[in-house]
Amino acid sequence: MRYTVHWTSPSGPSKEPHDLGARAAERAMTFASMGASEVYVETSDGRVFRAPAQMAALVQYAQTADAE
Repeated sequence: MRYTVHWTSPSGPSKEPHDLGARAAERAMTFASMGASEVYVETSDGRVFRAPAQMAALVQYAQTADAE
């Protein structure tokens, strides 16, 4: 499954693709801890997980999705 990390920094909105949900969650937490706003991960099936509150749910979801 594909995951896209989205965030907004002072220079504007950005995004970064990842193949693994755990890696996407790591990157989202990094951007959130650095002060970025609107940090979230969007899955290829359209689900959205907001950082930092929903990263545990993303990792749990990815364990099943990435195993398929």
